Amino acid sequence: MTGGSSSMCLIALLLAAALVAQAFPLNLFSLGHYGSGGGNGNGNGSGSGSDIVGGSNAKNGDNSASAGAFAISVVRNPNYNPNGPAQYMRARAKYGASVPEGFAKLVSNKGAIGATDAFSVNNDREYLSHVGFGTPLQHFSVDIDTGSADVWLFTSETNLVDMPAHPYWNISQSSTAQRLNDSSWMITYGDGSEASGTAWTDVVNVGGVTVTDAVVESATFASDSLLEDTQLTGIFGLAFALPSHVRPQRPTVLSTLLPLLDQPLFSVDLRWHADGRYLFGGIDAAVYAAEDQLHYVPLSDDARFWEFVFTGYHVAGQGYWYLSHWKVIADTGTTFMLLSTDVVNQYYSQVPGAVFTAVDEQGDGYWSYPCDLRLNSNATSNELPDFSIGFDNDWFATVPGRFLNYSVLPPEAEPESDQHSAEPSSCMGALQIVPAGSEFGILGDVFLKAVYAVFDVGNKRIGFARKTL
Repeated sequence: MTGGSSSMCLIALLLAAALVAQAFPLNLFSLGHYGSGGGNGNGNGSGSGSDIVGGSNAKNGDNSASAGAFAISVVRNPNYNPNGPAQYMRARAKYGASVPEGFAKLVSNKGAIGATDAFSVNNDREYLSHVGFGTPLQHFSVDIDTGSADVWLFTSETNLVDMPAHPYWNISQSSTAQRLNDSSWMITYGDGSEASGTAWTDVVNVGGVTVTDAVVESATFASDSLLEDTQLTGIFGLAFALPSHVRPQRPTVLSTLLPLLDQPLFSVDLRWHADGRYLFGGIDAAVYAAEDQLHYVPLSDDARFWEFVFTGYHVAGQGYWYLSHWKVIADTGTTFMLLSTDVVNQYYSQVPGAVFTAVDEQGDGYWSYPCDLRLNSNATSNELPDFSIGFDNDWFATVPGRFLNYSVLPPEAEPESDQHSAEPSSCMGALQIVPAGSEFGILGDVFLKAVYAVFDVGNKRIGFARKTL
């Protein structure tokens, strides 16, 4: 389906409406169907009188760490180098999708990101957080990732001869590190890259709170593509119930951390072009209270990731909502939003000059659009349309178009008609199509920057609230 087939989409949706009439009177809603979402009795509102909600040790007006509710900063990489094709490939590969030959050529052989199998380059991780490991503590920049469960690091066991400046955890300098002699791990990504190694127990310090006997994975081997990003020391996984790759099975760091918290949850406040924060064990109502209340969505019954269902979507400029009952996961370790073909095509049908470029015979590809639509320094109206996602109880979250406006395409990735232009003429948005056969879509950082999010392990739910952007 292309962006020009929106009329067919409307007809199909109208036919589908008869099947869901009792749940939804229409499948195309007026703009009034999803209201302001002003609480509806769904969560912790602003009436608590405190900044940190629900923590027995949290102090009113105090955003600092406490014994049972503590925060760590999310630092935006000042040298961040957005690369649309690379980020799209990373998101696909992370969840096991194969990499079409056309994509592999696009992001490697023609110089878009360098090494042949590299979907990671210097400074393409936008947000990193500092976490301490061992005794005495060694602090490193890690990617906090709600889309995986492993905590693994480059260490003194990793072959870094050709990268002497790459940071690593020196195991021999930790007096509390204990090797799990019967354990090993291996992670293989969809792009063919992999990491594997040994498992250890040691101290992990998150936001000033110490987790003892946490299982930390040491990469004795890592593909070159994983070593390219010299800002990154490792991954800190916080998936809901996904087991780690350590064999035999060991507790995840998240499961070890939860008993130390006032509440078995953590909240996330990512920011567009700015630093953010993770709060473990509490909810910072001061972030969202002026705008909204929390709206909770139950996780899927068999969820391993932070998986839930949204009920509709809306593209700015249209006078109606589309019904779309589909599973998605919230993933802080992925930049893009990847949704179904119909949803993405409908969005770009509202973008003048948008083009879908296929990279193989199966229809894999990506959407791009003229760069002159990009928001300029004068904040004119030349920008991508906002995109809203609706949930039960008439609540919705809106991702501003400027968040979706991701990167300039390299000349080789531009539509053929633009490849001879002296200046970059095509850009790639952060909303793209999920790989065929996927069981769920992905709401990455682009979505999470637009909301305050609560990952509630204890109640098997995820909460969202609007915030000042």
